Amino acid sequence: MSISRRHILQAAALTPAVALSQVSPNDKIRFATIGIGGMGTGDTESALRTGLTEMVAAADIYQGRLDRAKERFGNHLFTTRDYREVLARKDIDAVIIATPDHWHARIATEALAAGKDVYVEKPMVQKVEDGVKLVEAAKASGRILQVGSQRVSS
Repeated sequence: MSISRRHILQAAALTPAVALSQVSPNDKIRFATIGIGGMGTGDTESALRTGLTEMVAAADIYQGRLDRAKERFGNHLFTTRDYREVLARKDIDAVIIATPDHWHARIATEALAAGKDVYVEKPMVQKVEDGVKLVEAAKASGRILQVGSQRVSS
């Protein structure tokens, strides 16, 4: 069976609707941002603008970024310099990963294993074999894996 470009585009267009249909209309997707520098802050603001999300945590190795996250997004935020503390929390549905590139695959794989939906900045991985492993991890977890590709077109 061959898959047409039209079929792929139709499936891609349905993905956000399917993901949102899994959330009660009265609930918000509770998320954390791992890597709250420039890209992480921009991604967080975009997620919050939808009105469908609530930011509950941020992780970054730089304390100054965590302090700024609390100033910008609220003192209620749980902040940590160890992303694994975020992944261990049961009250977080999804994570945004905007760390330096070499951390993307590892953190995304661990987040999926922890039962989180994942939005990861590009590049998703640095080696093809890591990409295969990450896709397998997403399939095995049953969670959503989305890769950012802003400012890129075909």
